[in-house]
Amino acid sequence: MRTRRRPRTPGDNKTVISPDYRAGMACRSDTRIVLLADSHLSDRAPECVSNWRAAASAASEIAPALTVHLGDISLDGDRHPDDLDHAADCVGRWPTRVACLPGNHDMGTGSGEQPLDHARLIRYLRRFGADRWIEQHAAWTLVGLNAQLMGSGDPAESTQRDWIERLADSLPQDARVALFLHRPLVRPPRETGMATGRYVAADAARRLLEGPLRRSLRIVFSGHTHQALDFVAGGVRHVWVPSSGFVIDDSLQAPVGNKQVGIGLLTLHDDEARYEPLLPRGMQEHELTRLACFSEFAAG
Repeated sequence: MRTRRRPRTPGDNKTVISPDYRAGMACRSDTRIVLLADSHLSDRAPECVSNWRAAASAASEIAPALTVHLGDISLDGDRHPDDLDHAADCVGRWPTRVACLPGNHDMGTGSGEQPLDHARLIRYLRRFGADRWIEQHAAWTLVGLNAQLMGSGDPAESTQRDWIERLADSLPQDARVALFLHRPLVRPPRETGMATGRYVAADAARRLLEGPLRRSLRIVFSGHTHQALDFVAGGVRHVWVPSSGFVIDDSLQAPVGNKQVGIGLLTLHDDEARYEPLLPRGMQEHELTRLACFSEFAAG
């Protein structure tokens, strides 16, 4: 595989997709899955839509078996249903099959921090389908969950937890599970900021990590942070997938991982899972406060 790499900065491991990327991978028997996060699509955010189109071109080159969107598909669809409609139209035009998961900007925060709004959840489900799912690829079981339910105390959280238990009971002893959700499950080492707003509620995360999936869970993919990070905690690998839409200035958000835009590429081969952040050709590193819609977005 040949790729064109841009000059690196410390901690930067992005790869720029070259026109021959797909040809270089065509001879492999691996299963490839493109990962997207925090695209924030809206006709009010042309910068994010432009980056989405760059990501779609990259996905066409890669030709993955599946694309997973980790949430915040829309700019602010929880408050502006037109944003959900625009995002759903963009997803419908994506060049591969897409499995979506909701983020706080798609259905509201929930997460035990705000009451769960069922009307907003239903609005999301009508446009993007199920908010939890399972896929089997190679020797791996891919599980998508609704992070906004976790810690909410809502009956929908119990329903999802029961679903996880039934799923775990059906898995073979040697199962390998990759988990996908919007919010990160755990804090990375030495990260002490943001008591609320960034991570799955601690009790809910503990129930998941120490629950019926604990013997099978190998890797967790999340979005939400608009940063890229890859670390191991408790024997489980945790990957933060960067936003395809924009980064957030340090004055508004302390850096924990690498602040970069991009997409992710997960490659499954037998019992191995390889992950690489990619910067599609034509994708621009926009910053939140410089978006044309920032004033309107910040005001709600």
